[in-house]
Amino acid sequence: MNDFFRNNGLWLLLVAAILSALLAAASLTGASSSIPENAVNILATPFRAATSKFAFWFNDRQIYRRDVTQLEEENAALKKQIADMEAAIRQAENDSEENRRLREWLGLRQQRRDLSDLETALITEYTVSNWTSAVTLDKGTEHGVEMGDCVIDPTGALVGVIERAGTNWSTMRTLIDTDTSIGAQVFRTKELGVLQGEFSLMEKGQVRLDFLPADSRLLAGDLVVTSGVGGYYPSGLVIGTIDEVRLNDSGSAPYAILTPQSDVSGLTQVAIIKSFDIVT
Repeated sequence: MNDFFRNNGLWLLLVAAILSALLAAASLTGASSSIPENAVNILATPFRAATSKFAFWFNDRQIYRRDVTQLEEENAALKKQIADMEAAIRQAENDSEENRRLREWLGLRQQRRDLSDLETALITEYTVSNWTSAVTLDKGTEHGVEMGDCVIDPTGALVGVIERAGTNWSTMRTLIDTDTSIGAQVFRTKELGVLQGEFSLMEKGQVRLDFLPADSRLLAGDLVVTSGVGGYYPSGLVIGTIDEVRLNDSGSAPYAILTPQSDVSGLTQVAIIKSFDIVT
């Protein structure tokens, strides 16, 4: 031990002097803290750091929620603007379509001045079965519609005939219905016949032209119109074109198969001919 102090005494004195100087300086400036205060601060430092981090996180979340809410409000406003614009476009398209239909009916009235009283109607229902092909319209007796009135499309082609009429509705029998029976005329040859519905043809969308002259000169592609014979229906309404000419089972009488020009399945609006002038 004596050898240790002898060999290291100078260094020990130097260290002691340095420690004494540091303690003296600390006591003079009063910068050092008490042991309890130091211990409390040591323990509180991690909590202060955690609290600071939480405060920053909470502030970021508040800013994020504010930004998200603002974006959601802007998105909702944009969706409403888009919906309003789409509604305006649809309305414009509907108005354009309505104007087109009105121009068509106006043009038809100018072309067929003998059709003195037309009532436009919307198709509200289609009724198709093995024996029946009919549609329901939104106009009836309160609009002057009667049983037997002809119904045409915007081109003036015959679509069918009213078979029943209620107060604000009516039922139209189409040309391919099995109960159809209308006087017809071949436009090119002026030959007369009777347009009749037939069960075997109805599913093909065709109809039969019967009671033709024995020496009939019909050809495929000939145009057939209403004859107007008897004054029951207007004359000259386009019915359709002939697909083929056949002979009956006995081979003694010709008849024709034709396709109506107007396809009722593609129509939404028609016109009912409530009155007409007989053209001779």
